[in-house]
Amino acid sequence: MRTDADIRPTQGGSAHVGSVRANAAHAGSAQHEGLDVRLGSDQFLSAFDAFAQAVRRARGASLQNGDRDLTLSQYALLEPLTERHAARVQELAADAGIAAPTATRILDALERRGIVQRARSLEDRRGVTVTLTQAGREALGNQAAWLRSRQHSFFSSLPPDERELAPDLLMRLAGLIDELAAGPPAR
Repeated sequence: MRTDADIRPTQGGSAHVGSVRANAAHAGSAQHEGLDVRLGSDQFLSAFDAFAQAVRRARGASLQNGDRDLTLSQYALLEPLTERHAARVQELAADAGIAAPTATRILDALERRGIVQRARSLEDRRGVTVTLTQAGREALGNQAAWLRSRQHSFFSSLPPDERELAPDLLMRLAGLIDELAAGPPAR
């Protein structure tokens, strides 16, 4: 069984299994490249699974600082209200990529905390319009500032070559997550 100690990064950034590196010259470059691809693929799959699990944990995480903060799910639902005064529940749900009943449950909790107010839409009495309270605007602004600060800090900590790759890689990972969330194509 291979352990992390068996994997050592090379100067080029790829990893090799220690026992294979010693025999690579004899195995032929095509076979060696195949092992690098499989090993790299295994590492990618493990890292992607860890990333996806962290995203799921973050979306479901409860508040650690009491009522003054928003969870990532709450933030994602309310974020469009930074640029407009009010929105319908359906619009907020669609922007956050969640179902309207899920948005309604989140908004119930936020309304109890005094973060949002809901009222019947004046244009369509079947619809519900959501607005932020003053406390909600402050909570959303504080959360946005904190999130951006952490994102900038993380980005700044990356080596220059990784900073150059990060935006494209993140966009491609976002596309993959969207594809996985949609499920396999219909047959």
